[in-house]
Amino acid sequence: MNNFEERVAMELGTSSNIEFWHRNLERGKGFYINGFKANHYPDFIMRTKSGKTILVETKGDHLDNTDSAAKCRLGNEWEKQAGNDFAYFMIFDKKEVHGAYTLDKAKELISGM
Repeated sequence: MNNFEERVAMELGTSSNIEFWHRNLERGKGFYINGFKANHYPDFIMRTKSGKTILVETKGDHLDNTDSAAKCRLGNEWEKQAGNDFAYFMIFDKKEVHGAYTLDKAKELISGM
C-alpha cells in the first residue's frame, strides 16, 4: 500500500461502524467491476455493522485524470445498479473531483452508514 491508501484504510477502517475491511487483490485476482474497456479493481472492500458493502478506490490528488474519471463513472454506475446494500467511493485526499469524495467527506458519510 502507498501512504495514502494506508491512511484511508486506517481512518475509514477504524470507524466504529465498520465491521471489517479487506485489501482487494490486484488485477486478475480480486473483485472487479466489469467495464466496457477495462475492469476496475477497487482498492478496498469494507463492510459496515449495518450490512452495507462499500467499495473504496483511493486516488492521490495528483491522479485526477481521464483514467480516474472513467473508473469513477463505472463505480458510481455499479453503485446505482447494485442496490441499497452497496456503495462506491472514489476518494481523493483534499481535491474535489466530480463524482468522487475528499477523505473528510467520505469519513463523514461512511460513519453514518
